[in-house]
Amino acid sequence: MKQPLLKIDLDVPFPKHVDVAIIGGGAAGVITAYELAKLGRTVGVFEKGRIAAEQSSRNWGWCRTLGRDTRELSMAKLSVKRWSEISAEIGADVGFRETGITFVTQSESELAGWEDWFQFAKRSGVAAEMLTREQANKVYAANGSPWIGGVRTFHDGYADPSCAIPLIARHAASMGVSVQQHCAVNELYFEGGKVAGVKTERGLVRAGAVVIAGGAWSSLFCVKHKIVLPTLNVYSSASKTRDDMQLDFSGPLKAPEFSLRERQDGGYTLAKSGRGSVPIVPNSLRYGRRFMGLYTSRRKSIKLQFGREFFRQLWSEFNYLYLNRSPFERNRILDPAPDMSLVRSAYEASEKVFPGLGPERLDIAWGGAIDNTPDGIPVVSEVDGIRNVYLCTGFSGHGFSSAMGAGHMLAQLINSGNTAPDLRHLSHRRFLTGERLAPNIIY
Repeated sequence: MKQPLLKIDLDVPFPKHVDVAIIGGGAAGVITAYELAKLGRTVGVFEKGRIAAEQSSRNWGWCRTLGRDTRELSMAKLSVKRWSEISAEIGADVGFRETGITFVTQSESELAGWEDWFQFAKRSGVAAEMLTREQANKVYAANGSPWIGGVRTFHDGYADPSCAIPLIARHAASMGVSVQQHCAVNELYFEGGKVAGVKTERGLVRAGAVVIAGGAWSSLFCVKHKIVLPTLNVYSSASKTRDDMQLDFSGPLKAPEFSLRERQDGGYTLAKSGRGSVPIVPNSLRYGRRFMGLYTSRRKSIKLQFGREFFRQLWSEFNYLYLNRSPFERNRILDPAPDMSLVRSAYEASEKVFPGLGPERLDIAWGGAIDNTPDGIPVVSEVDGIRNVYLCTGFSGHGFSSAMGAGHMLAQLINSGNTAPDLRHLSHRRFLTGERLAPNIIY
């Protein structure tokens, strides 16, 4: 079953030279290209499949500061601001609605963690409030009183993953960005020890700078060039309900066993909160020890799997690294099947709180692949040791939301050479220093 996606076809010539070549046509790549074009730079976006066909159209669509790791909160704030502006800028509705976002819980420890986050967020200028037991259950439960409290932001919201990034890409193309679909980049091109472009399946493109924004594919591409990029992919599942039911509140809601948001095309996007599967793959051996802290904190939310995927990826790596057979040309769109047991579980859990929102409401379901770093925050920086090669990847489930801020900040970095203070925690160097990496630091 496929996720909804606006497919765009652009008649643009293949470039021989650009200022910046961007590998990947998802949210991070497209938005970085758009921001660079606004700064007057010539840009090429090279996507092996279709724009936004992978995780950038398979996510929940949430645009949030709520609950975000404090090290990336400034980027999250900028992202929400940019989401509120982008439709007017490009003259097309990306579906952003400022509804606020709410988390509710049955856990005292989780509520205490949200209180810590709330205090930091309040000092950082995020408009939010803690919810009492009465407030949480009055609005966010139609059956009983399951919640002990919650937290809500006011200016967060959601956009439409089925069309947002394609619409931005179409506008970027009208500004002169060369958006190339069905065009895989197979490796970087160097002259005199310096990056000088990219080698694509259609030929060489010279470029003064390169951005690697390949999402779930970034780490494999980096292995080819001996760039350390520790990421593991989590396979997630989401669904769309039928549009014959309306709840009594608006805005995304995260509960312990399910998460949902209303959709502009009717119904809701519904998923199991924070659940997914992690296959054991070559990167698990290469970088597994780095992920022990993240795994310990989230082990109840993921299923480790060992099987065919390990050998499939091992063979793909061998072909890529030693036989120069491109995995990107052979895998145009990463399209994992949804885990229907997780999908059904989300509906069963939601029906206990909202009677009638059970498995019979399921319309379509789809799977996705989320690239995660050991500390659960992205890398948005120049590659340590390789000038003019940049990473904008590893968003750990927040790429659609965060790409607005990340693309803006990275474009400024590329254009000026100056790293913004808000990017200091997101550097590539953190993977090389040996420092302990951990998720969700509260200041």
